[in-house]
Amino acid sequence: MLIDNIMLLRERYPHIRRYFAERETDLNTHIEVIESRSGSQTIRIKENESKSLMVHSMYDPVREAERVIASHQDKITDDTHVFFYGIGMGYHIEAFIEQYPNHSFSLYEPLPEIFYEMTSHRPLDQILTKKIKNLYVDIDSATTKPYLNEFNVSNRNIQIIALPSYKNIAKEKYDQFHSDIRRAILNRRTALHTNMNYQKTWVSNSLMNFSTVLATPNIVKDTEESDFKDKPAIIVSAGPSLSEDIEHIRYIKENNLAYIFSVGSAINTLIEYDVLPDAVFTYDPGTLNQKVFEKMIAHNIDDIPMVFGSSVGYETLEKYTGPKAHFITSQDRTSLYFLRDQLNLEQDLILDSPSIAVMAFQILNKLGANPIVFAGQNLGYLYDRLYSKGIEYDHVDSTVDKTKLDKAVITKDVYGNDIKTTHSFESMRLSIEKFAEHYKGNTFINTTKGGAAIKGVPFQPIEDVIKNTLNTPIEKTAWWLNSKNNYDNRHIQDKFKDIHKHIENFHKQLTRFENVLKLINTHTKVKNKSKVLDGLTQFDTLYNNLNSNLYYSNFLSFYIRVHVEYLSNDIKRLNSEPDLFVKGMEVVKAVEVFVQRCREGSAELEEIIKTVNFKLNQ
Repeated sequence: MLIDNIMLLRERYPHIRRYFAERETDLNTHIEVIESRSGSQTIRIKENESKSLMVHSMYDPVREAERVIASHQDKITDDTHVFFYGIGMGYHIEAFIEQYPNHSFSLYEPLPEIFYEMTSHRPLDQILTKKIKNLYVDIDSATTKPYLNEFNVSNRNIQIIALPSYKNIAKEKYDQFHSDIRRAILNRRTALHTNMNYQKTWVSNSLMNFSTVLATPNIVKDTEESDFKDKPAIIVSAGPSLSEDIEHIRYIKENNLAYIFSVGSAINTLIEYDVLPDAVFTYDPGTLNQKVFEKMIAHNIDDIPMVFGSSVGYETLEKYTGPKAHFITSQDRTSLYFLRDQLNLEQDLILDSPSIAVMAFQILNKLGANPIVFAGQNLGYLYDRLYSKGIEYDHVDSTVDKTKLDKAVITKDVYGNDIKTTHSFESMRLSIEKFAEHYKGNTFINTTKGGAAIKGVPFQPIEDVIKNTLNTPIEKTAWWLNSKNNYDNRHIQDKFKDIHKHIENFHKQLTRFENVLKLINTHTKVKNKSKVLDGLTQFDTLYNNLNSNLYYSNFLSFYIRVHVEYLSNDIKRLNSEPDLFVKGMEVVKAVEVFVQRCREGSAELEEIIKTVNFKLNQ
C-alpha cells in the first residue's frame, strides 16, 4: 500500500487501515495489476489456470469508465447522491467527479483484495474528495452492513452505479447486496407511507380517546392474574380459512374450552355464523375502522367487551356503546405524557405492530394465557380471497384481483407448499415470529389450514387441537366488570397547564428560528464566513431547545413526524458538508419548510388539545 494512502486511511478511516495492516500477507494472491493496451493499469483475477476475469477493460479502462458514467447520466439530477458498487482502480469514480464535481457520493468495495491492490498502485486522494460521504470496504460482512443506513435515512435520490465486471467477479455478494438494498428501500417506503397516513391520527385519536382511557380498565394492568393465567385463548383472525373451522370454534365456545378473542374483521364472520366471541380487539387508527363493527352494532350486540388500543380511530369508540377495556399503544403520546409515572413501560406498553392479531398476541402473553392458538391467520391468499366468507365491505374488496395476484410474493404454507402473499402479510408474519421467540416458554399453535407457516408457532389442525389440547372446560370470568381502573387523575389538569405554557414558548421559538434563518441567508449571500458560522451555532442551540419543549417533544413532533424525520436527516447530512456557504443555504431551505409545517400542524393540534381539555373538565 502506498505510504500516502496509509497516512490518509489512518487519519480518516482507521478501522480500514487496521484491517489491512493485520492481513496484508493473507490477501488473495490470484489478483494482479497489469497494464492495458492503452497504458492504463487494470486488474486481472485468475480463477484457475485456464480462466481469468478482468475488473476493467484490457484495451482502454479510462474510456470504459467514461461510458459507465454516461450510461447513468439520465438518472443523475441536481439532488442525486451516487452510491458506487465496486471501486476497482477508481477510473469510473474519477470520471464521475470530473463530470459532477458538486455531487456527493459513497464508495463500496465488496472485495478487500481489490481495494488493497488499488491502494498499492494509485493515490486514494484522487477519489476521496471533499464530496465523499462514506467509504465502505467489505471487511466484516457477516455481522454488519453499515451502508444500508444510507438507504434507510437519506432524503435524497440515490443512484447506484455498479462497475459492470462485479456482476461476475462478485456475483453472490452482488446479488445479496441488491436483495438487501431492495428490502431496505421497501421497508423505508412502507414506514414513510404508514407514518404519512397515520402521523396525525395517532396523536389526535390518542387525545380524543383519553377520557375513555381514564374511564375504562387497562386489560394488561388492571385485570386479575387468575382471569387468564394458564387458560387457553384463541386469536380468531379474518383470513379465508376461518369459515372452514367455524364449526370447531363454535364447539370450543359452547363447551368453554378456551377464550375466543376476535381481532379486526373476524367479528363479521363470527356474527354471520352466530358464534359470538368473548371479546373483540381493535387498534386501527383510520376513520374506516368504525365500519368493521357496523354489523355488530346493526345486530344490537352491545354486551361483548371491546378491547381497544388507545390510539384507535375515536369514531369506533363513540359508536359502540357496549363495555370497553383498553391497552396503551406505543403510538399513544397522550397517555405516555399524562400517565407515564403510573405505567411500567416494559409491562404495560403494547408495541405498535402490523396487525391487531400481533397486538393481541402481545397482550395475551403478558396476561399469561397458555396455550395461545391462532385461527384464520392465513397471512397469504387462499381461494383468491383476502377475507373469510361473511366479510364484505364497500371500501375494500374481499376477493383478490389478478393484478394483485401477479404482484404477489411467494412464501411457504403450513404444508410446505408455495403460496402467494404480500409484503404486508410478510411483515405481520415476521412480527408474530419475533414475539413468539420473545415468549418462547409458552405454547403457541397455528390451526390455519393452508396459511403461511409461522416460525415458532407450529401447525396443528384444529380438530387435533380440540382432541389433544382443548379438552377440559375452563372457568371464564366477567373480567371487564371485575377490573377497576387504577389511574390517579389528580394531576391531569396541572399537566394540561404545562402544555399550554410550552405552546406559548414554542411559538416564540419559531419566531427565533425565522430570525436566525434570515441572518444565515443574508450573510451566506455576501459570503461572510464568521456571521454564517455564528448563525449556524445559534440554529444548533435553538434546535436543541425545540426538542426540549414538552409540547413539541410529546405531541407536535409526532403529529408531523415525517417532516421531523426529513429535517433530522438533512441536518445529519449537512453536518458533514465541508462548504460553509452551501451548508448555510441548505439549512435555510430545509428549516424554512419545517417551520411552515410546524405552524400548520400546531394550528390543528392546538384546537384538538383545547377540545379534549374542555371535555375532561365537564
